[in-house]
Amino acid sequence: MKHKTTQALFDYWNAMRAGRPAPLRSEIEPGSIRRILPHVFILERQDEQSYRFRLAGTGLCGIYGMEFRGHNLLSMWQDDCQESLAAALLEVTTNGNVAIVEYTASTNDHREATFEMILLPLAQDNGAITRVLGAAVPIDDFTWIGDHLLARQWIDRLQILDPERMPKRERVIESARRIVREKPPVIAATVTSLAHRRPPLRSERSYLRLIKTAGGSEEHK
Repeated sequence: MKHKTTQALFDYWNAMRAGRPAPLRSEIEPGSIRRILPHVFILERQDEQSYRFRLAGTGLCGIYGMEFRGHNLLSMWQDDCQESLAAALLEVTTNGNVAIVEYTASTNDHREATFEMILLPLAQDNGAITRVLGAAVPIDDFTWIGDHLLARQWIDRLQILDPERMPKRERVIESARRIVREKPPVIAATVTSLAHRRPPLRSERSYLRLIKTAGGSEEHK
């Protein structure tokens, strides 16, 4: 993760899940992530090709010049990128993995900016993982972002990560403990285990890179 916003959302999500595959949607408190809330969104999985925005922050809507609620995230991508993102979202909602997407968006007058997006699993009160907590933020600090329509975007790099094997960050341990102390996690029996994980996603076309970490790292170009 390159951007402090995506890192902060991961830290919060990781603290709230407290060792479970995913925290419950009802456990997410907007006030706890108010500083990054403008770039945060929640998706609802309807089927493998439909992940619709339940809500999206004002900063994200301002960058794209549109209201996201009700729109399908996959409709913002074409061809191989759409297929790759659909496979990544399936990993998130089926196996409880974390997806990190680095992508480039361009305007009709050929301005380009790089973004980072994180996708995290969320469980319903019945234990089903049908929600995705995410954030998307520009890595480039260009003044024109938000003033010029983003007409096209494509994936540069896609990572699928097992949160249990991601490096621990010492500086967030105390914060995680505080969050859990203030609001102990609710244990949902139906999401206590995701032992049967899917195999790694297949490599994308030449302009994509897919990284799957499982004890070691593997990169396809």
